[in-house]
Amino acid sequence: MMEWLRPAGIGLAIFFAYYLGKDAVSRFHIMGPLVVVLMSGTVAFESLILGEVASEKIGYAPNRAYQIQSGLANAATAITALLVYVLDWGRYADATIVMAMLLFFTFSAANHVATAIMERNMKPVNLLRPAVALLLVGSLLPPMIKALAQ
Repeated sequence: MMEWLRPAGIGLAIFFAYYLGKDAVSRFHIMGPLVVVLMSGTVAFESLILGEVASEKIGYAPNRAYQIQSGLANAATAITALLVYVLDWGRYADATIVMAMLLFFTFSAANHVATAIMERNMKPVNLLRPAVALLLVGSLLPPMIKALAQ
């Protein structure tokens, strides 16, 4: 269910950004942090609450200590994005938290590709991670650049 929640949530965040936003900065302020909350928050939920089930769906061996640490890092990112949004810290804070998330998911995607190749881990969810990372970069980078240019 999480794998469907993420693209649907991204689509809604982008829709509301363009529906409610007046210019590039306000659109990115809605879209950027909300996508970070969605992505990092759901990954944190999977790591902290779903544990072994989350590892199994990706084809990874469960390692609760690492999952908890990774989940807490993603929770910190999601909470920071929520603070950036609610407290309206500005377009540079929006861009910073989005960039941190994009880098994390890009590095994670590279790790999933390496796992798929080296360990022949061809689980569908494992193979989807690079596509989701590309979707995130393609969806967030152009509006971020426009917001920073204003």
